Amino acid sequence: MTSASSRPARLALSAALGTLLVAGSALTTTGCSDTFAAPGIGSSAQTTDALALLPTDADVYGMTNLAKARDSQALETALGDTGLGMVSGRGSADFDEFIRLTGFDPSQDLDRVFVAVSEGPSERAAFVAYGWFDRDKIERFVADNGEVAFEVTEVEGLPVYLTTVEDGQRGGFALVNDEMVLAGDQATLTAMVRRLGTSATPRDAELQALFDRVAFPDGAWFVARGLDGAGLQVDDDAPPSALAARAADGFVVSMDFGDDGVPVRAFLATKPEASTDDVADVVRGGISAARIGLKDEPSALDVLDRVEVVSEDAGVRVEGFLTPEFLAQTAR
Repeated sequence: MTSASSRPARLALSAALGTLLVAGSALTTTGCSDTFAAPGIGSSAQTTDALALLPTDADVYGMTNLAKARDSQALETALGDTGLGMVSGRGSADFDEFIRLTGFDPSQDLDRVFVAVSEGPSERAAFVAYGWFDRDKIERFVADNGEVAFEVTEVEGLPVYLTTVEDGQRGGFALVNDEMVLAGDQATLTAMVRRLGTSATPRDAELQALFDRVAFPDGAWFVARGLDGAGLQVDDDAPPSALAARAADGFVVSMDFGDDGVPVRAFLATKPEASTDDVADVVRGGISAARIGLKDEPSALDVLDRVEVVSEDAGVRVEGFLTPEFLAQTAR
């Protein structure tokens, strides 16, 4: 159990992690105009197939390579048996519901998960998950589940398992084969099943430009576009890093899972009217405040000291490195 005296330190460490992964990406700097060529999301068969199936109008897309995260000595050392809490999406209610409805163990059954989230009044999430799935085990889970009542139907000849969740919405999952599962609300899931075997729809230039900014396509990455349209609200008294998000039109963050730590790279695509210099001043103030608040946390200071910020033509690139010591401290 975490003691009361250590709780503020844990909150501060979480804030530092958020500064690097989210707010820190709003950093810019003056005097630099070089452009960094990131590899983008790649064109592997799994990536191509997943993006062909996921909704094309989503506001947020992401991928987490759980298999690679499991093999990272840094994460294993830092997080121990708690495993993938930082990267598995367990903080997402939609991911939790996906795991609950399927009975999958993300630390064993899932190797790679793609997600598309649509914000707004009809907020919904859709998943394409890869792993090794036992159809008999899933059917036994569906039949014996005393908590959730499933209805088994077919779409294009493929069994689809549907149920009604607490908010009255219908959703579920479909086992495409022993290596692929689709999940989402009923309408989205049905549309995904019907797209099986089709080619990916060409992405619009705005989204493709964000995908091209992904630095670690085989680790974990998240891309958000149209932040204004997605209903991003920032209060006037929000932290400086959050205020800087007002200048954002799109956001990219990606990380890799190495044996010696987790490199992170983020990119903030700024609005045309935004002054990146002004955004830099605002967020630099936020990081300075974070360093003061974390003066007694050497591992957090080490992470903040490694942050590198570079201004580019279309926005701002920020790089950092999460050490095993920092990850272990954050997980406590």
